[in-house]
Amino acid sequence: MKWTNKQYVDLMTYNHPERPMFSELFGPIVGLSEEWRAQGATEEMIAMRGFAFDYVPYYNLGNLDSIHRPKEVVIEDNERYYVAVDHYGRRVRMDKGTSTIPLPENYPVETMGDWRKIKHMFEYDDCRISNEEIEKAKKLQAEGTLIKSEILGGFDILRELMGEENCCIAYYEDPELLFDILNTISETNVRVLTKIISSGLVIDQLSVHEDMAGKTGPLIGPGTVAEFIVPYYLKSWELVKDAGTKLFCQDSDGDMNPLIDTFIEGGVNIFYPCEPAAGMDIVALRKKYGHKIAFRGGIDKHVLRRTKEEIDAELAYKMQPSMMEGGVVFGLDHRIPNGTPLENYIHYVDRAREILGMPDFRTSEPSWGRMAF
Repeated sequence: MKWTNKQYVDLMTYNHPERPMFSELFGPIVGLSEEWRAQGATEEMIAMRGFAFDYVPYYNLGNLDSIHRPKEVVIEDNERYYVAVDHYGRRVRMDKGTSTIPLPENYPVETMGDWRKIKHMFEYDDCRISNEEIEKAKKLQAEGTLIKSEILGGFDILRELMGEENCCIAYYEDPELLFDILNTISETNVRVLTKIISSGLVIDQLSVHEDMAGKTGPLIGPGTVAEFIVPYYLKSWELVKDAGTKLFCQDSDGDMNPLIDTFIEGGVNIFYPCEPAAGMDIVALRKKYGHKIAFRGGIDKHVLRRTKEEIDAELAYKMQPSMMEGGVVFGLDHRIPNGTPLENYIHYVDRAREILGMPDFRTSEPSWGRMAF
């Protein structure tokens, strides 16, 4: 089912939605498509369009990423590996049989001098937003499209530039460098977002990607988040919130429980994908926080490789009455893992749609597919 931006905002702000959404957020992991084809999946199923998931069309407004970047230089690209020097100057490598994202083998920033060499890539430039883009967004928004702007993650960009270990050490040994990076990016965010809201356009959702935690917890603690990341978030969030924006969505894998209260102080009110294997239980979080926060994901992807009875039990728990009042886009907590039988996935979809009162996907119009934003 296609939702409008207003319906989605109403859902995520608990404004009397008809029902929660049911979507696929990320899609299959590497190799699952081949498994499913052998089990009789259609190409529409492989692309996730064949299950008629709920979705809201969206448009990302403003380029808040790095710009004027050097071209990527490919070193090796064969059936097994991809090796290159990327736009940050990092040597990256990807094993095509196990991953979809090239991983860095080195990083461009160790000192303030290193940062100054690439700082221009993160500074404001008029090419980041145009009046034509804003007018296009206004038209799309009037037609029901969700307009979002995505700022760089306050932890994620530091990790991308420095590596996780050096970044975490720098919080203590070189905070001046980290503040300079975050202040530079923040100034760019503010200038772009100010131009957008000055046009009269209200951004529907501010988004941020962090991926700053694993199964045993986050890589930095609440004190560090409060000192470095919350002020960075608030400069953008308070600006758009005052103009009418209601949603601030953070994407981070792993156990974010120790940081949720601190990120709420930074304005975040949607968390995803909420991985149960890392202790992120959306039912328990709903009981703790009530309507202060909303969720996307939260259904254990690993249960799909178990029995149908276990799938039913997971859905009965996650889709219990207390979770039906809004604030949830139900979906798997990350990519569908290898070894998931197509029969089990279809059962999962059928049972979830039944609980939510949705029609059989076989009689419904194809949807967008996955809906990560």
